[in-house]
Amino acid sequence: MTLKDYKFNSKEDFIYYLRSLIILTFKNLETYDKQINQLGELIEEKNVIERPKRLVSANIYKNYRNMLGYTSNYLANLFGDTAEYGSSYQNYRRFIKKKSKQLNLDYLEFSQEQDAELNEITSARNWGSHVPVSLMNSTEDRVYEVEIDTNKPIYVADFEKYEGMWLINLYDESARNLKGYKVLFEMMKEEYSVLTGHPCFVIKQDYPVRDMSDLIIPKISSGIQKKRIKTVEDIKKLYEEESELA
Repeated sequence: MTLKDYKFNSKEDFIYYLRSLIILTFKNLETYDKQINQLGELIEEKNVIERPKRLVSANIYKNYRNMLGYTSNYLANLFGDTAEYGSSYQNYRRFIKKKSKQLNLDYLEFSQEQDAELNEITSARNWGSHVPVSLMNSTEDRVYEVEIDTNKPIYVADFEKYEGMWLINLYDESARNLKGYKVLFEMMKEEYSVLTGHPCFVIKQDYPVRDMSDLIIPKISSGIQKKRIKTVEDIKKLYEEESELA
């Protein structure tokens, strides 16, 4: 067994996996909601709705686009990633359907609409997580077969300002994404209740400070991906070393 993989051999394996997804999804939904609200406040502050052609700096637009895009892509991965070593609700569903009879496990029976919602996120995730060729095929030059003059330099467009309507479009798109993610999150929680036989309550616990010790988790994960960490014993050793330094 490679540590890059996750083995579903017991009910506890499924519970731990789904619980981890719920925790990550809750955190990122909260972050995404706050980011969208911040953008909404900026739109109001600059009165962009009344003046959609009002100019805003490219940095403002790009910063919000990158910030919202990162969180949205992370959430899309949590729901729709189908990669072999990706952790997602889509993969959870795939494995529990395979193992439900063998391990006597219950899972949420989806309606056609629910299936479509999860699959739609997978399609959006696949589109957003790579640079699709369809973007090239969508350009006017490509459609009309405009010949490229290879004697000229390659010019890259760079805009100093954006019309305010770009911010409104970004806000509307992000708000739609958030609505869809929240629907899927409720399905995920219901799935947990079906699996465990208990209601799924998610409660945030506040702590005053997060110290640097938690960085050991991505450090270990990176080591696994790079094949420098190969066994559970390797991981235990790192935690023991970290504990001695604390």
